Amino acid sequence: MLISLYAQSTLNRKEITLDLARQMVEKLVSTDRREITIEYIQKIVCEYYKIPVDLMQGKTRKREIVQARQVSMYFSKSLTKSSLASIGSHIGGKDHATVLHACKTVNNLMDTDKHFRNQITEIEKKLKV
Repeated sequence: MLISLYAQSTLNRKEITLDLARQMVEKLVSTDRREITIEYIQKIVCEYYKIPVDLMQGKTRKREIVQARQVSMYFSKSLTKSSLASIGSHIGGKDHATVLHACKTVNNLMDTDKHFRNQITEIEKKLKV
């Protein structure tokens, strides 16, 4: 660790500081985290909204189910490297345009609804544990 810190400071011509050391530690720690999957996201979102995963993956258009589905698509897009088509197929056989619409809807709601934004923040914390 000390050698890589020295190498980093030499390569970037930066002084060794507490901030640089912290950045190096974060890089090492972040590689040890397990990968977040679409299935894991669905599980956490469904637990949060207290609905079964199979109901979210279904065709129902009930507002609370649709919202959970959209939140799952939003986090799947932002936290995984999966394609839009792959995300859609995992979440009820939707197409890529539906995933894009879901992400746009979630972003718009976060901008306009403080309560919804707090929900997203809470779910994100649970996902990144």
